[in-house]
Amino acid sequence: MALVGGMTVMDRRLLFALLLLVAGSMAARGQEDSGFLSPQYLYLDMPLVEMPYQQAAVGTTGGFFPSYMNPGMGFSLTLSGDFYTAAHWGLTKISYSQDPQRQRMWSRLAIYGFDLITTWLPFSNSWLHEEYHRAVMTLRGVNSFDEVLLCRIGSSTISVSHETDEDMAMLCNQYHPDFIRLMAAGLEGQTMQNLQMHRDEFFHHHHLNHEVILLTNALNNTAYLAMCGWGWADEDTREMNAHETTIAERDFTGMDLMAWAHGLFNPDTPYAARGIHPTGSGINRYITSEDLSPEAIRYLRRQTFVDLINCLSPLMIGISRFDLGDHWGGRLYGNFALRHYLTSFGDDNSLELLFQLLRPERHPLNAYLVLHNYNNYRHPFAGLEVGLVDLPLWEGRLLLSPNLHGWMQPETFLTSQARPGGSVTLRLAANLKQGSDPYALCIPYLEVGYKTQGWVAGNVYLDASPLFNAGLRWRL
Repeated sequence: MALVGGMTVMDRRLLFALLLLVAGSMAARGQEDSGFLSPQYLYLDMPLVEMPYQQAAVGTTGGFFPSYMNPGMGFSLTLSGDFYTAAHWGLTKISYSQDPQRQRMWSRLAIYGFDLITTWLPFSNSWLHEEYHRAVMTLRGVNSFDEVLLCRIGSSTISVSHETDEDMAMLCNQYHPDFIRLMAAGLEGQTMQNLQMHRDEFFHHHHLNHEVILLTNALNNTAYLAMCGWGWADEDTREMNAHETTIAERDFTGMDLMAWAHGLFNPDTPYAARGIHPTGSGINRYITSEDLSPEAIRYLRRQTFVDLINCLSPLMIGISRFDLGDHWGGRLYGNFALRHYLTSFGDDNSLELLFQLLRPERHPLNAYLVLHNYNNYRHPFAGLEVGLVDLPLWEGRLLLSPNLHGWMQPETFLTSQARPGGSVTLRLAANLKQGSDPYALCIPYLEVGYKTQGWVAGNVYLDASPLFNAGLRWRL
C-alpha cells in the first residue's frame, strides 16, 4: 500500500510551496544554470521483452498479452521514467512569456505542478511503487490489481488488492525472503526511479527539472518509515480494517513497513498466526505497532533516519554536474548520490560516483562506480559495482553498456554468515545512424546477463537467474 506514495496531500502542498519559492527566487536573480535549459534531444526507452520474468507473468495472468498488465521491475521503471521525461520535455516547449526569466520560472512551475497533480495516475511514481510490489507477487504466481488504475484523485491511500489469503500465506510460509522483499519493494521502486533520473540527467543532459519528483520520492520513503516507526499509521490501519468487509478489496499488507519489520524479526511465524480479521472473514493481514517488538520499533526508527541520505545529492536540487578539469584529451565532469534501500535481509546504503568525459567531435565516455554497504541486524558487508554507459564501438554504430557487480551479502537478517555473489549484464544497442548525425532516431537494444543468489535493486529475483531484455530507444 502507498499513502499517496508515502506522503499526505498536505505534505505535498508544503513541498510545492517551498519549491515555488525556490523557483521564484532563481528567476528573480536571473540565474542561468543548465537546469533551466530545454533539452535539444529527448531519449525514451520502449521495452518489449523482459525475460525470464515475463514467463512468470504469462503463467500468472494466463496469456502473453495479458502478461503486460503485470510489468516487471525494469519494465515499470522505464515506463514511469518515460512518463515524466516526455511530460517535462513537453512542458518546456510551451510558450509562457516573452521574457526569458519568466519563461524559465513558469516552465519550472508547470513541471512542479504536473508532478504533484499526477501522482494518482497510471505511470506515476505511485503506480511504480505498486507495480514493484506486484512484480514480486507475480514471480510466485500471485495475481493482483493495482488500484492506481482507478485514478482516485485525492485518495489518501492506494492499495494492491484482489489477492487471496491463501496466496499471502503461501508467500509468507514458503518464500519468506521474497515475502520480506515484497513489503519494501514499493520504496525500492521509487529509489530506483531517482537513480535512473540521476543517470539520465547526468549522462544525457536532459535538463528537465525533475526536482519535485526526485524530492517527493525521497521524502515519501522517509515519511512512510516515520509513520510506521512511530505508530502514526495505526489509526489508518484500524479504519481500513473497519471498512474493508470483503477479502478482495483488502490491500495485500496494509502499512508496508510495519509488515517489513515484522517479517524480519519473525521469520518463523506462520501467516495464520496473525489471527482472524475483525469482521470475522479471512486473516487479519495488517500489522500495527502493537504487533511489533520494541527491537523492531527501534530498528524502524533507525532506518527512518538512515533513509534521509536519499536526499544527499546535488542532482536532487538541479545541480547536474561538477567540472573536474581537463583530462585524457577532454573535459571531465562528475557528480555523486547516496542511496538507501530496504532489502530482504536489512538494508543497503550506497555511494554512487558518476563520471563523464566530453571530447571534441567524439562520443562522450560515461562511467559510474557504486560502493555498497549491505547490513543485516548487526553486521555490515561490502559490495562494489562498476559500469559504462553507451561506450561507442565501430565508430559509434554500436553502443555498449556493461555492468559488473560483486558482493558479500548476509544470508538472513539475524545471521552473522555472509554469502559471496555477483552479477554481470551487457547491453548492446545498434545505433543505425545516417550521415553525420551521431545518433539514430531509433536504436534497438538487447540486454543479457546473469546474477547469482542475492538481492539486487531492480532485479525481482533473489535466486540465481539469467537475464534477457530487448527494446527500442527513441531519440526525439
